[in-house]
Amino acid sequence: MEPCLIVRFSETTLKGKNRPLFEQRMVDNIRAHLKPHGRYTLSRDMARVTISRSAGNPAGDPAADPESHGEGGTGNGAGGGLKLALDVLRQLPGVANVSLSHPVSSEPGALSQAVLDYLEGLLARAAPADGERIPFRMEVTRKNKNYPLNSMEVASRLGRKALERFPVLKVNLEHPQLVVQVEILGEQALLSEEKVPGPGGLAVGTSGRGLCLISGGIDSPVAAHMMMTRGMRIIYLNFHSFPFIGERSKEKVHDLVRLLARNQPHSRLYVAPFAPVQVAIRDKCPEGLRTLLYRRTMNRVANRIAEREKAGAIITGESLGQVASQTLPNIAVIAETAEVPVLQPLIGLAKTEIIHRAQAIGTYPISIQPYPDCCTLFQPRKPLTRARSVDLQRAEARLDLEALVAECLDGLEMTDYGPEYYPAGWKA
Repeated sequence: MEPCLIVRFSETTLKGKNRPLFEQRMVDNIRAHLKPHGRYTLSRDMARVTISRSAGNPAGDPAADPESHGEGGTGNGAGGGLKLALDVLRQLPGVANVSLSHPVSSEPGALSQAVLDYLEGLLARAAPADGERIPFRMEVTRKNKNYPLNSMEVASRLGRKALERFPVLKVNLEHPQLVVQVEILGEQALLSEEKVPGPGGLAVGTSGRGLCLISGGIDSPVAAHMMMTRGMRIIYLNFHSFPFIGERSKEKVHDLVRLLARNQPHSRLYVAPFAPVQVAIRDKCPEGLRTLLYRRTMNRVANRIAEREKAGAIITGESLGQVASQTLPNIAVIAETAEVPVLQPLIGLAKTEIIHRAQAIGTYPISIQPYPDCCTLFQPRKPLTRARSVDLQRAEARLDLEALVAECLDGLEMTDYGPEYYPAGWKA
């Protein structure tokens, strides 16, 4: 029988009567992300979906060629475009894990022979050194409780036959090099080599919309990704200070959003001209308050875009105490100008933890490119760490904030991205 993908959902089993809505959103997202890469057939089950290659998506289809799409494939060489599909789907929020699986008969004799044939294919790739034995483990789950043997009995039986057939194997339950997973359904069983982990969390679109203030740095892309894994669809807003900051800084943000686009079916990036705001603040306001005044004005622009996009929150990349503007008093006075809740998913993370997350999701190599963002412009020599709201309001009274915000909104650039997918080897 043709191989298939088994995509297992995360957290949906915790839901009640609304569970079908969460699972249907997951299925819809999977369809959207697979559409650019070929034709696939989806079959939804409880907390999972089975994906097979459609008749019109043959293994020879360039969109189905696993060898030309980077890393991430798994299995024993079969599957064609399913390896690409696996690489795409392991990025999706809401996915617990994905397996490239091979359907076989669950009849005990036929199952034993299928497992031995499957192992033979896996061992052909393992190529152990002379005299070296390969540690392996047999994992069996039994969803068909009427099956004549329980899971332990099936695992013991299959493991014993594998050792008899392949002397190069040895059992190691704790640190196996090779794992064969057997899932017994009804009259059918599924053989898999591994479960490739996904991001977990909830499907994008189940928790509303948020507007993420994204810079070219390390923190804000991680914050956006974390909120996507909580089911929030993210719209992006970047502030660009041309001509003081070069165009490469803006291109860097586009690179980040294109990369993050693999996590949700539709992504939108707004870029707002911010140089006039910063020049006005530099010329008319106390130097120590500059960064806080920038951020308060950004919130005012974000309010209008959030209203336009029906976003229920603003997402930022603050980590408590990381820089002068991220002390608790300063975070509080910045948030005063936001008209929707400000969510800060990184607030309790150390910088090293944020870097590790950026490396895991692939944004780190882009973020560390040496192109400054608008926050580096006209930085105060001695920024205040405990600013008072009254002092900020007094400084803002010197500005024509309404006109400055309107100028930002009038100069907005908007770019939409579909469910773009870049393999692990993609370079910005």
